[in-house]
Amino acid sequence: MNDLEKVLDEELKNFEEFTDNSFNEWEEISTEDETTESFLFTKSKYWKVEPFDENYGIQDLEVFEDNTNFKDHFNNQGCYHLAAQHPENGSFVFSVIESPQNEDKLFVICDSQEESQMKEISKSLLEVPFMSKLFCQGPPVSSIVKAFDECLEESTVVSCLNEKEGNEILTMENTSNIKQFKFGVIYVSEGQTQETDFLSNQKGSSEWNEFLDLLGEHINLLGWEGYSGGLNTKRDRSGKQSVFTKWKDFDIMLHVSTLLPYSEKDPQQLVKKKHIGNDVVVIIFIDGKGKYNPESLKSRQNHILIAVQPLKNENETKYRVEVVSKKSVPLYQPQLPVPPIFEKEELRDFLLTKACQGERIAQKTGKFLERYLRYRGAVIKKIIDRYIK
Repeated sequence: MNDLEKVLDEELKNFEEFTDNSFNEWEEISTEDETTESFLFTKSKYWKVEPFDENYGIQDLEVFEDNTNFKDHFNNQGCYHLAAQHPENGSFVFSVIESPQNEDKLFVICDSQEESQMKEISKSLLEVPFMSKLFCQGPPVSSIVKAFDECLEESTVVSCLNEKEGNEILTMENTSNIKQFKFGVIYVSEGQTQETDFLSNQKGSSEWNEFLDLLGEHINLLGWEGYSGGLNTKRDRSGKQSVFTKWKDFDIMLHVSTLLPYSEKDPQQLVKKKHIGNDVVVIIFIDGKGKYNPESLKSRQNHILIAVQPLKNENETKYRVEVVSKKSVPLYQPQLPVPPIFEKEELRDFLLTKACQGERIAQKTGKFLERYLRYRGAVIKKIIDRYIK
């Protein structure tokens, strides 16, 4: 394992760690934060109910923020990297991309510990020393950094010519550019209120099976070569089947409570809890009347719960949907319509958009953000230390 891999392993291992800590570490919700009455969730001082949007329309499903890495479009062709250290402003790495359409244009991406920024820079405006012009040389790398931000003029700048550094920078940025998602999906039958009750369900109703078919396709885990979402694909240790879908170029694996292994000897069902308790977003299927207590599944990783309740009549099934989230998660699109009831053909796109968008938003808040920033800082420091002593 090389240095960067050790850093990556150190700084990101908490993302995959299952924790079952008490609620005392959670932020309480002020009663003033609660403005929406919930039909599907019991009241909780640790979870806030998402308000509805009276202006909701199907176009809201297009607000999905795709943070695709700009450098991916160039496949690292015509791309080189710089390391810069400023005595007061800190350390930076730059990716400089030659525009394939305009020879005079450079796309410059600056990565600091806190953020990534991109600017377009014209080569013709870069300062080129007389001797460089005399020998037909291009602008020095320091002029690119200065053109990006004059505050960095006093930086020590070196070129990172090794392809390894470029891959490390790309890996760092892709960590926040989530393309693969894993969501928990729990079946709760009527009258079930405790974690031990609903995690012990080994099967559900016909409505539950219909709902799973709506979300994705059943796949055999043994030998599965696609995205696994942390499920075991070699020895059936995570069950024999799961539900997977490819949607809008994203891979989504569902941790389905009735498909994960059940153990008679373990009333807590820790294997199920290990996977679902590690998911940022969990979908709760409430089969029947009653409300779900968001405090019943004890996990610090769960930040967004989406409740779905089938409303069946003689001819069709509609679905009521409600959302609660931890205090650190801001309100995000798409919001729920008024009333929050969906036709079957509308439900899938809404749920997947809400879940994917929610995970991306949550990963940029609270403890998730702290871990990610530590990771970015460690990667940038490694590169700076390698080139600038």
